[in-house]
Amino acid sequence: MKKASTYRTRMSQGYFSFTVILFFILICFMSCHSSDKNEDVYVSEPFKNQFEEIHKLVYENPSLAREKSNKILKSVSADDKKSRIICLKYIGSSYAFETNYSEAIKYYKQSLELAEKINFYFEIANLNNNLGTIYNEFGNYRSAYIYFIKALENYDLAGNQQKKTGTLNNIGLTYLNLNHQEKALGYFQKALHSSNANKDTILASTILNNIAICNFTKKQMKLGLENLKRSIYLSEKTKNIYGTCVSYQIMGNMFLTENKLDKAYETYTKSINIAEKANLIHLLAVSEVGISRVLLGQNRVEEALQYANDVMRVSIDKKSQSLKADAHQLLSSIYEKKGDFRASLKEYQNHVKVKEELNNNTVVNQIYDVEVDYLNQLNKMQQLELEKKELAISNKNIWLLFLSIIFLMIFGGLYLLYRNHQNKQKVRLQETIIELTKKKSNAALEAEIQERKRIGRELHDSLGYLLSLAGLNASVLQKRKDITEEKKNELLTSLMESIDDAFDEVRTISHNLAPSLLSEQGLKGTLKNISDKVNQSNKLKMSFDTFGLNHKLDDLIENVLYRTLQEIVNNTIKHAEATELFIQIAQDNNQITLMAEDNGKGFDPESLKDKSSFGLSHIRSWIENLNGTIDIDSKMNRGTIISILIPIE
Repeated sequence: MKKASTYRTRMSQGYFSFTVILFFILICFMSCHSSDKNEDVYVSEPFKNQFEEIHKLVYENPSLAREKSNKILKSVSADDKKSRIICLKYIGSSYAFETNYSEAIKYYKQSLELAEKINFYFEIANLNNNLGTIYNEFGNYRSAYIYFIKALENYDLAGNQQKKTGTLNNIGLTYLNLNHQEKALGYFQKALHSSNANKDTILASTILNNIAICNFTKKQMKLGLENLKRSIYLSEKTKNIYGTCVSYQIMGNMFLTENKLDKAYETYTKSINIAEKANLIHLLAVSEVGISRVLLGQNRVEEALQYANDVMRVSIDKKSQSLKADAHQLLSSIYEKKGDFRASLKEYQNHVKVKEELNNNTVVNQIYDVEVDYLNQLNKMQQLELEKKELAISNKNIWLLFLSIIFLMIFGGLYLLYRNHQNKQKVRLQETIIELTKKKSNAALEAEIQERKRIGRELHDSLGYLLSLAGLNASVLQKRKDITEEKKNELLTSLMESIDDAFDEVRTISHNLAPSLLSEQGLKGTLKNISDKVNQSNKLKMSFDTFGLNHKLDDLIENVLYRTLQEIVNNTIKHAEATELFIQIAQDNNQITLMAEDNGKGFDPESLKDKSSFGLSHIRSWIENLNGTIDIDSKMNRGTIISILIPIE
């Protein structure tokens, strides 16, 4: 029963934080896609009316907006780059409103590349603003801030001060996500009091919504309600249906966290009525999430179930992962309330799976896409450098030929052959560097694939077994009506133990993927933790020394060293047959060194160059991606010494 109580608390806490994040998404895109009268100056006359229609559809029907944008994109001439830029931007925006951020980023970057080629400063600013909003949602706040600063710079170049207000608002959201309330409020107030915000009531109501969220986070409920009421007044005055609906959702969410269920129900009902009249399907589903929570708190379980099922249908129809995550979490809470713990656990597992896909897989894929883009850009730069050198070679050859004819034909000819050979060698060297870069990228991808396979095996071998055992006990309890009370209690006890073990296993796997100890105690504390666990077995004695680890390392270096330590310890336990393992980590101003030495049976490093069974290829790939070096000194029956050096800068 203690586990069940903890489970309910965790679900309710997760709901509130996820809903707040969803409001951030809606508000961010309202500010970065608000209507802009100055855009008419840049749009080709034949498409002006169509773009105005698409701009409205992005909010109401993103898929239809995307369809119309693609149709224009196919018909527009190659010379009309500005219209192509705006089409690509709206396609990206349609994906963004459906929370399909990988596609949104792809089209935004295509549009940005075209805009930068023709110095289209206004759209360069818009696209940087939109990209910053997406990276803000990913939690990559550094990249988000950089994009917002670029947006401000390009709005200045475009001579458009009005749009800067929206970007200032987005920077405030970045600080709010970082829990830096004062900084966030500073940017929101700066945006609110600008002359442009006073003219643009839609933007002003959006900023007031954000200030209200900040107030609620700081437990300033009365002040937050006042700002929400101001926002609703401005939205109703300008018939801003979208903004009014969002404001009531935020208010309902506040009442729900305060456990004022009647007021929350009334407020969510208002937002539902607004969304239904305006056919705002996504916002309607978000409001239904809130009202379902209220009904569940009032023990109106069947009504709550009906709303939850409606949200699930919308999430599938609109392909919205964020709504699907909320729907699974709602259903889990509802089934738990009904006493159907098996269905509740299944829905909670689906919720966790969707959240991981939304928050992890998408981010991982985007990071990989950025890495691939970087490698492609690097290859392009090298190709351009080759072309420049080949052009220089050609010019020199002509010049040398001309001089050889005037002065010494034989001497000039020989010199020309020598120079030509030398430059061809340089070209071959550059081609070799490009090939090595490709191989390095493939090695990193292979390491990622192997890591995913390892995680899959852990889930199948450990968590799968525990869940199967729990399912078996539950099946016996369900089907066998003739078992004794003693046997029934025994099976129930076994079932709960299996579920507890499954939760422990999930935490263990999660810890291995993103260890909290690493962020809390740093590399030195993590190394001690690993050593303590190894020494508990009494099969392998592990000791370590550290020098100079007095400051926080770069996150990437720290995580690579952690994974490397894991791989070394695992290989020593599984393969080395060693009784002692010593690890030393030293850091100075320029580099960090890791040395691992065991007294095991050793191996022939040459025989493992084409194999990955010992994880050495993974270690080598991680270290080389940080411009580091790894040296393995091992012989049969003599033990192994691994030396790793990583430059800090």
